[in-house]
Amino acid sequence: MMNGEERQYKMRENTIKIVATLGPASDSKQMIKNLIKAGADVFRLNFSHGTREEKVALIERIREVNEYIGIMADIQGPKIRVGEFKDDETYFLQSGDRVKIYEKEILGDAEQFSIPLEGFLQSISEGDFIYVNDGIIKIQAREKKEDHIVAEVVAGGKISNNKGVNIPSGQIQQKVPTKKDIKDLKLIADLDVEYVAISFVSGGDDVLRVKKLLENYGNDEIKLVSKIERPIALTNFDQILNVTDAVMIARGDLGVEISPDKVPLKQKELIYRCNKEGKPCIVATQMLESMTNSPVPTRAEAADVFNAVLDGTDAVMLSSETAVGKYPINAVLFMNKIAYTAYENMSQRVPDKYDSERLTHTQTLGHAIHSLANEMEELNFRGKILVITRGGYGARMISKYRPPLPIIAITPFKKTAREINLVWGVQPFHIENIDFFNMDAESIIEQSVKFAVDINVVDENEHVIILLVSRKFQRRGNLVGLYYVGEILEKSS
Repeated sequence: MMNGEERQYKMRENTIKIVATLGPASDSKQMIKNLIKAGADVFRLNFSHGTREEKVALIERIREVNEYIGIMADIQGPKIRVGEFKDDETYFLQSGDRVKIYEKEILGDAEQFSIPLEGFLQSISEGDFIYVNDGIIKIQAREKKEDHIVAEVVAGGKISNNKGVNIPSGQIQQKVPTKKDIKDLKLIADLDVEYVAISFVSGGDDVLRVKKLLENYGNDEIKLVSKIERPIALTNFDQILNVTDAVMIARGDLGVEISPDKVPLKQKELIYRCNKEGKPCIVATQMLESMTNSPVPTRAEAADVFNAVLDGTDAVMLSSETAVGKYPINAVLFMNKIAYTAYENMSQRVPDKYDSERLTHTQTLGHAIHSLANEMEELNFRGKILVITRGGYGARMISKYRPPLPIIAITPFKKTAREINLVWGVQPFHIENIDFFNMDAESIIEQSVKFAVDINVVDENEHVIILLVSRKFQRRGNLVGLYYVGEILEKSS
């Protein structure tokens, strides 16, 4: 079994990153080790479940097992739910039935229940559809009364305590973050995880509010992942993408709020727009859902993961499969295998299509490195791309063009190494005992290449394309070059 250091110094074959959710089925030290060995790159902690004490203990456990794995805290957000039902029973709503839905809390049954959300009645209009239990139950508002609505069950199903509700056309104002989220963010800031996933983002202001809260709590380094789950987030995607650090396409709620046949199209569009900006994208929800109870995925699930990789996603995510499933290790292994097969069959990217309109020097060099990597292949040069980075931006600007050579990121910061675990094709390595701020560029390159050779991720007979942000002109200066490793080693010896 690999310890943290061994995991750090092992090049992985797969370029696609895997986010695995930890839960009762996978939160032991041994399971965490096994998941990393199977291919997990980032662990997601769902703050909708469990206590604060459990989260603290779990993060400590992860760090003890491996100090270089990324951690993502997923805050709950304003999830709409039905209220409680009589005697905690499950009821079945029949198609064609009429039901009363109250905003005030009542004990429900097959004829009436509540959606205890402030402003619910005011936001609903006659004709609006209400979906319950992941969209299985479909109800249409027919008549508004003073304290309830009368609705018709269009598609029936089982309903019970606290099942989730989606109202695509209702104008419900959902405040992000919620009171619970604000309390959780204080803890998350103290725990200093790499990413916070923000649920039910509506626009850029939601992201900025979370960012400001974390800053007020003393942590301005945690990266923000905007979960795209509602039609309004699709409408406001440009402003969201402008202020977020990464995006999660959360297809569960999104597939209820918009027509399911539109979800694959939106997935492709959002991934492409994330790729252009060099911001990591995660495809999530029900990717290998059957593996919650089965040791192997369905063919349709395999095709779903495969196509997400071909679409260009940086990462794919497992939820219940690893959190509460019977086969969490199998789920990661199969996802890794499917993703690698997809990667091997990807067409080479046309870099001109992925230039952002917000041109930077580093992006221009990322584009050029793609071309240089192709030239190296044609000349039969063995080699890799080595980006020397403090915050990971250079690594993302190379990754977004999907060059044909392995990408290695050398960074003086452990947190940056953890964050890069979410970026397509980039293998991060943390280098210690090197002064990136005061050493000259030549010395930094020599020390970084020597380090890469010492840990066996670069061979002395290879060429390396190196990108380094200039120490002297940090805003607009970058150094890029093609080097022979053996020559650098000779010079540094």
